[in-house]
Amino acid sequence: MLMTFIMVSLVQKELDVFRETVWNTHRIRAQKDTVLPDGIPDHIYNFPEQYNLKDCGFVVTEEQLDEVAKESGVLRVPENFLTEEFREECERLIPDKDIIKPDEWTTAYLYLKDKCTLSI
Repeated sequence: MLMTFIMVSLVQKELDVFRETVWNTHRIRAQKDTVLPDGIPDHIYNFPEQYNLKDCGFVVTEEQLDEVAKESGVLRVPENFLTEEFREECERLIPDKDIIKPDEWTTAYLYLKDKCTLSI
């Protein structure tokens, strides 16, 4: 549970950086025998008509999102799978976990392990 508190947001942050700076900005080379466009994924997504594609997206309202979330039960799962009590204890010890860098996670984990008063 201590690792969950630290790692879920850390891994998500690293994945977001990779998506924004590498994956969606790299160039896809032309390939034979494929109907997929070549180019930069972000550009293809934002300008589909330049690749003989069409935008097939549709608008979803907040009400529709709320209904699906309620129906699926996704909102009943605690954030990061941690109980509120456990998360509050971890946040008391490390108030801003978003500043933890990838090479600092072990130090943060050992600190929580030493200081956390809740039994896991």
